[in-house]
Amino acid sequence: MNTSDSQNAQGTRPAITVLNVNDDPATLYLLSLTLRQGGYQVLEATGGREALRLARGLPDLVLLDVHMPDIDGYEVCRRLRADEATHDLLIAHLSSVSVRREDRVRGLAQGADAYWTRPLAEDELLANIEALLRLQARARDAVRARDRFLRVAGHELRTPLTVLRLNLERAVEMLQGDAEAGSAMQKRLAPAVRQLTRLQGLVESLADASRLSEQEVTLLVDTVDFSQVVREQVARFQVPAHSANVALDVELPDTPVLLFGDRRMLEQAVGHLLSNAVKFGEDRPAKARLSTHEGHAVLAVEDQGVGIAPQDQARIFRRFERVLSGGRFEGLGLGLYLAREIAAAHDGTLSVKSALGQGACFELRLPLHRTRRY
Repeated sequence: MNTSDSQNAQGTRPAITVLNVNDDPATLYLLSLTLRQGGYQVLEATGGREALRLARGLPDLVLLDVHMPDIDGYEVCRRLRADEATHDLLIAHLSSVSVRREDRVRGLAQGADAYWTRPLAEDELLANIEALLRLQARARDAVRARDRFLRVAGHELRTPLTVLRLNLERAVEMLQGDAEAGSAMQKRLAPAVRQLTRLQGLVESLADASRLSEQEVTLLVDTVDFSQVVREQVARFQVPAHSANVALDVELPDTPVLLFGDRRMLEQAVGHLLSNAVKFGEDRPAKARLSTHEGHAVLAVEDQGVGIAPQDQARIFRRFERVLSGGRFEGLGLGLYLAREIAAAHDGTLSVKSALGQGACFELRLPLHRTRRY
């Protein structure tokens, strides 16, 4: 790429950062020079540990040598993919030593998006990087288009579903006065009302997920008694818990737990955690415990069900990710994603401790006092 091409590239796109990882000083210098001439901002690392640290800053691309003295490139790539914070980074191996087919297969199997071998001309390297970035941009555009569709579909479906459910509920109420005719009809209408209510919940979850992903959610902040929120949500889930043969209990402090937040969204986060405990409770008791610790409200929702494998514990918080349970996938894979995003919007956290066959404990931590503006 000549000087004028580089200037044009810099003028027509936002700055793109490449983390260049190589333990050979001469190779590191030449690659960084090529990248800067191509219009990229460059970070440099000479070892695997340094690469892992710098990758936490989320560069647009990690250009990763395979052979390094402390941690090799394969292991660096595996760790980046295993870390929720760096899971989606664009990673390309570039090696002048490991050039065999087996090396390329291993690198791609460990999670790299591309595997290039040197010698590689400067223009060819830059062209490969541009192609990889284009593919990533197209994937992101497709996700944004999906989110826009889900938001519009959710908005259009909300009103007719609400009207239909209200009319069915009204019909059930009218039939209650006719014991003989009403009993049979109520048995037919009651399941329809339940399924419509469930469908409304799914539509709301899709709409909320789309708004959160595009950062279009405005919190309606007020003083909230989080203890009351938990109490009401546990009461609301007693019926589905009974149907699932899960004894749902709650342990609350003697005094109110006051914090600043959006009550509706906090109710939704707690509801998703309770729903998860009931769904995977395996006919065993589940419990919600609320306490305060070091300036935080701490809600622990614990079940004794199927549990979650270690390799799945980060994945379950991603959108549309579901863990195979009982031979089938459960739900849309949005509940835990929404709960974590709602926690983050309140400057809080959501984590899980679990093992297969030993149940799961989800811990929601929310600050009682917040200094940053919502």
